[in-house]
Amino acid sequence: MTTVEQYLEELGHALHTRGRARRRLLAEYRVQLADVVAVHGDDEAKRRLRPAAEVAESFDTENAIRRAARATIATVVGVLAVGASATALLNGADAQASAVVVWAVLFFASAQAAGACMLLAVLRAAAMRHRPATPGDVVLLCRRDSAALAFSAWALFAAGAAVPGNAAAWAILTGPAVAVLAALWVMRVRSLARKLDSRPCRDVRAPLTDLLAIIRPSDTAARAAGHSPFIGLLLPTVAVVTVAAFMWDHLDHGGIGSSVAAAATEAALTVAGFVLLGPVLGLFRARRGSEGRTAP
Repeated sequence: MTTVEQYLEELGHALHTRGRARRRLLAEYRVQLADVVAVHGDDEAKRRLRPAAEVAESFDTENAIRRAARATIATVVGVLAVGASATALLNGADAQASAVVVWAVLFFASAQAAGACMLLAVLRAAAMRHRPATPGDVVLLCRRDSAALAFSAWALFAAGAAVPGNAAAWAILTGPAVAVLAALWVMRVRSLARKLDSRPCRDVRAPLTDLLAIIRPSDTAARAAGHSPFIGLLLPTVAVVTVAAFMWDHLDHGGIGSSVAAAATEAALTVAGFVLLGPVLGLFRARRGSEGRTAP
């Protein structure tokens, strides 16, 4: 077996990427290695070559990051498509029907959760373009994508349960169909990232860290932001959504009492969502005493 064939066999065994990207890499290395061997000979070529496992790991990581960014774009399209289906469903509701309160609350909570998860995913994907990323970052991004798609689907279901009515089947089913395709894309990327990093621990990436990484890619303050404490992230979020809910209800001709109730409900939902979903979305680590890794 020649040096080129042996190296390519080792590289092929080490690679986790499949499909056209894998074939392209192996074809490029075959040509490059043949040139190196022709010029320097077998012995010198072996000394010049990077270990096949190192090349495979670097390529797999870069490929996973690229695919994750595209999966996030697909997630945004899927969430917006489901939102359009929910809008069509609500527009087709019976004008005389009154919404079931429980389902209405679940609809608004799920819709807001889907939007928040989508925003967190977009921030993480954009930050990964400005700073070195790891397979753990890809896994976290896929969790945020999956959560956004799941909550958008639940919001559509809750909207249908809240108010009866009629709407075109194609308008209702198009959104979920697009979301399913996006979910399959996310699952494939997550499977690749899991092969590269199978650690059970969950990385922590605070939204402020991602935002600073986008605004100031070389600023060390972005790293310090990753140490934002639980309360330091929760309190400003609750304050913003509470004021927004109060003003929205008040501008919608609501009384002081109803506006306060809306603000309190929004604050309670935000706290519950933050506590329950925070570890899954990488906002904080659930276990005390284990320090989350920050973005490099």
